[in-house]
Amino acid sequence: MNEGAAMLMGVGVIFIAIFVIIALVITIFYLLNLQNLMKSIKEENREVPPGNVWLMLIPIFSTIYSFILYPKISASVKKELESRGEQGDGSKNLGLAVAITAALSWVPFLNGIAGLANFIIWIIWWSKTAGYKNKFR
Repeated sequence: MNEGAAMLMGVGVIFIAIFVIIALVITIFYLLNLQNLMKSIKEENREVPPGNVWLMLIPIFSTIYSFILYPKISASVKKELESRGEQGDGSKNLGLAVAITAALSWVPFLNGIAGLANFIIWIIWWSKTAGYKNKFR
């Protein structure tokens, strides 16, 4: 391998490392949001403990666990809303859409469009959960 190719490979590794670090920081802020949402819900209305959101850091497992966690978060939000005399489904369908598009992003030929859809829906889900968190404080 010549010197130029080695240097180019080194730059690539640096860019990948920076991308991974940025993605990890964003994921941590997202999970903090979900944990704080669950903390803002009265204990009797919680379907899942706040600390369980950190299981989403486990690669591959998180794709499966999202089908368990997001409906439980939505159910908790719904219960909290009902305890306050308000209506709402806790954004159940939005949470399921995040889980489904994340799973579809593993499928060849679908991963591009599913990944883009997942990213957009995930941002909307994050925004909705942050709104609930702020409302329940």
